Amino acid sequence: MAITGSIYKVRFTEPPLKDDDRTEFFYSSLSAIFEDFTPEQVGCGVRRLWNLQIAQGKPYVGRLCQITREPLNSAAQMRGSKSRSESK
Repeated sequence: MAITGSIYKVRFTEPPLKDDDRTEFFYSSLSAIFEDFTPEQVGCGVRRLWNLQIAQGKPYVGRLCQITREPLNSAAQMRGSKSRSESK
């Protein structure tokens, strides 16, 4: 398995959305977090996260949530190769 990128994991101390028990959410960018949540729900804004160097791998641990950058693993792709049935 190869690491092909990263995602941001947001773990809230309490479920942030009404009628939704989830506390973990995953995003492809820091700014995408704020398409679903307000700075008040997160405990800070996107500029603060950039200043804290979350994108460089340093976690944000706040009163309302924790944000970490996690590796994104994927299986190797066999582009352009024949399938097993075609190669026989």
